[in-house]
Amino acid sequence: MIDTPRSAVPARSALILAACAALVLAFAPAQYFGRSQDDLLYYLGARALTHGRYCLETSPGCPPLAMINPGWPIFLAPLAALTTRPAAFQLLSALTLALAPVAVWAWLRRRCGETAALLAAALTASSPLALGQAGVAMTEAPFLLLLIGMIAAAQAERPLAAGALLAAGVLLRTAGLAALPAAVMPFALSRRRGDALKAAVPALAAYASWSAWSLARTRGVDKISLLAATYLGRPPAAAARLALADAAFYSRAWGACVLPPRLAQSSAALGLGAALWALAFFGAARALRRRRGEPAAWALLGFAALHLLWGWQYERYLLPLLPLMAWAVIEAAGRFAPAALSVLLALQLGAQALPRLIQPSPYAEPELARTYAWLAARPRPALLSSAEFVRDGWYAGLPAVPLVDAPSPAAFAAAMKRRRVSYVLRQDGLAIGLDADPGSPLRAAVERGERALDDPKLFRLVHAEPAEGARVYAPL
Repeated sequence: MIDTPRSAVPARSALILAACAALVLAFAPAQYFGRSQDDLLYYLGARALTHGRYCLETSPGCPPLAMINPGWPIFLAPLAALTTRPAAFQLLSALTLALAPVAVWAWLRRRCGETAALLAAALTASSPLALGQAGVAMTEAPFLLLLIGMIAAAQAERPLAAGALLAAGVLLRTAGLAALPAAVMPFALSRRRGDALKAAVPALAAYASWSAWSLARTRGVDKISLLAATYLGRPPAAAARLALADAAFYSRAWGACVLPPRLAQSSAALGLGAALWALAFFGAARALRRRRGEPAAWALLGFAALHLLWGWQYERYLLPLLPLMAWAVIEAAGRFAPAALSVLLALQLGAQALPRLIQPSPYAEPELARTYAWLAARPRPALLSSAEFVRDGWYAGLPAVPLVDAPSPAAFAAAMKRRRVSYVLRQDGLAIGLDADPGSPLRAAVERGERALDDPKLFRLVHAEPAEGARVYAPL
C-alpha cells in the first residue's frame, strides 16, 4: 500500500485522535465491575500479588489462580498496592483502551497513508466491540496494544523486540500464541533461522514457565485442559459443527457493528459480516502475495484459526483484532480504501456508537442485585457455590466455590455437603460462552448441577427472585 514518510502529527490528525480517545472514555465504565468475572479475577490476582501470593483469596484455602494468566495482574499489582477501589482499575483500563486508536494510526500511517490510518483508528474507537469494553479491567485492550507493537517490530525486522512483545502478550492471554506465526514467518520464510528463533523463543519460554507453574500447583494447564475436553472422544462431525457455529458467530458479530442493534442477530448481520470477513481474507491474501512473511496477515489467519477451534464464543475476543480487520479491508480495497472505510465508519457511528452515547449502559448494575442483597444479609459463616462463583461471592459478600462436576444428583448434593456449602445460586439463562457447543463437558456439568437442584429430596429452595431469574437453594 501507500508508504508515506514519518512526519509531525498534523493538526487534523491530532484532533481526530483526541475525539477517538474521548469517545472511548465517554463510554467508561461500560459494565459494572465484575460482570465478566474474569475482570474481577484479574483484580483479585493483583491484590493477591501484593500479599506475596497468586491465589484466589475469596475462596477457602486460597486455591491457585491457574485459570488466568499472570501478566495483567502483575501489571495491575502496583495500583493494587495503592488502592483497592475498583474505580481506579476501571479508569486505568479505560485509559488503556483509549490508546488503541492512537496505536492503530501510528502503525498504519506509513503503510496506508494518513487518511486511511485515521479512518482505521476511528473504526477501532467507535466499534461497539470496543465501546462495550470501555473501562472493563480485561486483557483485550492491553493485548491489542502489544499485538500492534509486535507486528510493527516484525515488519521492521526486529526479531528480539517482536519476541519480547509477543512473550508479554502470551503472559496476558494464552491466545497470544496464535500470533506466533506473525512473529516468526517474516524470518523463517527468508531462511533467517537465527532471527526466527529470537522471535519465537521468548514467547515459548513465557508460556512454558506459566504452564510449569500451573502444572506444579494444579496438575493441569487450564486452556490446554479446556481444549482437550472440547475435542477428545468426540466425533469429527462435532468439530466441524463447532467451527461452522464459530464462523457464524463472529461473522454476525462483525456485521452487527454497522447495523442497528435490533438487527444484531439477523441474517443481514450474518451475511454482511461474512462478506466483510471474505473481504478481509482477500486483503490478507493480497498482502501475502506481495510479501510472503507479512506479519499482519499471519496474525489475522492465526487468530481466525484459533477462534474456529475454540469452543467459547465472546464478542470481546474480536477487540484485539479490530486493527487487523481494518488493515485487511484497506489491503483488499486498494485505492478505494478511504471510501470503503468511510462507509463503514458512517454506518457504525450512525447505527451504533452515537445512539448508544446518549443512552445509559444496560449493564450499569448487577443483574442479580436483589439476590445479592438477600445473600449478604444471611447469618455468617456461610459459603456460596455457583457457576459464576467469583462474581456472585464478591457481590454477596460471601466466600465462594465453584459448582462440582458430579455424575448424579445424589453425588452433587454429597459434594456440596462435604464442602460445607450453605447456599447454591442458580441463574436462569446464564451466558457462559458455550451456546454453540451443546456437547461441552463444562456445559454438561453445569446442567447436571442445575438438575440436581430441582430434586426436593436433596435441596430446598430458600429464596427466589423471578424478575432476576435467580433462585437460591440450601442442601438438605
